[in-house]
Amino acid sequence: MSILGFRDRLVSVMATALVPADITNEAIFEKRFLIPVVLQVSAECPGVRTYTHPWNNKTRCEPDCETASELDRVVAGCPRCWAASKAWASVSAFGTHHAFDIVARDMSGETLAVEAKLIVAKGGRMPNSEIQRLVGQCFLAKTKHDFVIGVCGLLGSFDPRWNNDTEVVRLWFERAGVDLVFRSVG
Repeated sequence: MSILGFRDRLVSVMATALVPADITNEAIFEKRFLIPVVLQVSAECPGVRTYTHPWNNKTRCEPDCETASELDRVVAGCPRCWAASKAWASVSAFGTHHAFDIVARDMSGETLAVEAKLIVAKGGRMPNSEIQRLVGQCFLAKTKHDFVIGVCGLLGSFDPRWNNDTEVVRLWFERAGVDLVFRSVG
């Protein structure tokens, strides 16, 4: 499968999969929602290799990452695979270095990055800085990756009057190759 088919399936599953109710921070959002969804879709998409944060995982691909990949025996969250992915998947710009929460590559070399944020709405409003951080990370990822998915877990709710331009913004992002998925949490 191509990275485009993987992206389409991943966006669809992210938009509909059950979000665990006990998510309280961004790390838990990534571990309990994002990574399981990505691994589910990865299992359905031969030819696309995903790289996820190891989160203290000590299990590694055997005998090495490249051989394991050829044999279709890659260990999810392998720390060696994750470290090696930084060479082609991260972005260094303006005196900063940006790695993304999950990256994927297909056999043709096309790539995808996923950036996730868990944001708390207060008083019916989303914090500007957190939304801007998500958007900025997505655009940085797009400079290097063919496709980008920004996933926002939302704790709380926001006032609909601050939603007037959302669809226009979402469509503009899609034309730029960035899909945005917002999910309520809790």
